[in-house]
Amino acid sequence: MCTSMSRKQLALLSALALVAALVLVLALRTRRPPFLPNDEAHASGTAVEACLSCHGPEGPSPRSQNHPLGRDCLRCHGVRGG
Repeated sequence: MCTSMSRKQLALLSALALVAALVLVLALRTRRPPFLPNDEAHASGTAVEACLSCHGPEGPSPRSQNHPLGRDCLRCHGVRGG
């Protein structure tokens, strides 16, 4: 009975460990919401109503279905440089 691993088994184990490490890094990576665009439409919009007029369910650019619920847009989406 041989207790050492064959080269194939070692290569497979190494590949699985590499994939697991990659998945872990991607899962734990810090994800930040995007900043507000630096354009005229967002220049004066500091009220939630201004955000939701475009990004509400009936607006021209609604939030995606996987966007967290909430009405405090500027808590996550800051102004670049501010």
